[in-house]
Amino acid sequence: MAGKKRNTPQFDIEKSLHDRRLEQVIFRHGTLATVIKSIGYYGLSALIWPRFIAPKRWKLTRFDVSMPYLPAAFDGYKMAQLTDLHTGRTDQSYLRRVISELVAEKPDIIVITGDLIEYRGGSLDKLESLLPMLCAGDGVVAIFGNHDYHEYSWRHVGPRSAHRAIHKRLRKLLDKHRIKLLCNTQHTVERGAARLYIVGMDELWTGNADGQAAFAAVPERAACVCLQHNPDGYEMLRDYPWQLMLCGHTHGGQVHLPLVGSLFVPMKHRQYIRGWYRLAPDSHGARKQMYVSSGLGQSVPIRLRVPPEASIFTLRAKA
Repeated sequence: MAGKKRNTPQFDIEKSLHDRRLEQVIFRHGTLATVIKSIGYYGLSALIWPRFIAPKRWKLTRFDVSMPYLPAAFDGYKMAQLTDLHTGRTDQSYLRRVISELVAEKPDIIVITGDLIEYRGGSLDKLESLLPMLCAGDGVVAIFGNHDYHEYSWRHVGPRSAHRAIHKRLRKLLDKHRIKLLCNTQHTVERGAARLYIVGMDELWTGNADGQAAFAAVPERAACVCLQHNPDGYEMLRDYPWQLMLCGHTHGGQVHLPLVGSLFVPMKHRQYIRGWYRLAPDSHGARKQMYVSSGLGQSVPIRLRVPPEASIFTLRAKA
């Protein structure tokens, strides 16, 4: 290959930020970016609430979700979502408290939609102390986010990041604690002859996300929940047979300033920043919907007007 090309995340996020100059600078990780982030970090840290209180004032959000094709046997099925724990950076006692309260809700299944860790060696030990707390009738399933691959590293990005030591140890850790990892694969929950499909996508920025492989075993008009870390993945998955997509990644914007909005959201489609989105129906006219969670943790422990969250979705068969 002629010339030396700097590695960038999948879809060349920088180009999509062409009209957002501040975000371009931050994304390039240059000297000026360091200065900007330092000013932002220490400036906001001087405010006690966003630095020390708001990052731990989480909420448990509850939703009743009507799903096309959901068998009657799954009416009332409780699915709990955790996302963006960033274990190793986020306060450990806070994460333990959240998980304890979530498990007390007795969900049927727990899904983790990526960024389990902040990419550093000590994160794995801290994550291992949390995993035994996760308990649900139908177990726990998880997908990876960009931080689980260290996709903010400019030395090892893309598919190569799957071969890095911490990432490989993370896979072994999840297997040890019987957390079912979904990377372009599906998991089936059964109630007699009735089935609920849960599809988990591999991380978008690595270039490993493969919708065709992920949905190969999912029939048309089957009840299906898709787990996708980055909401940008909706664009490549819109025509596959799912009705509910659960995402994280955005932290809900994390810092939301009056009149200004969210300062930095590393994604193309900023219209999918947090909350519910009604999407185009499938070929049979069934509604698709997506929920983007604000997540529990963050790489930089500052939040403003965007509380952390864990969610419980109670699935309802369409009458």
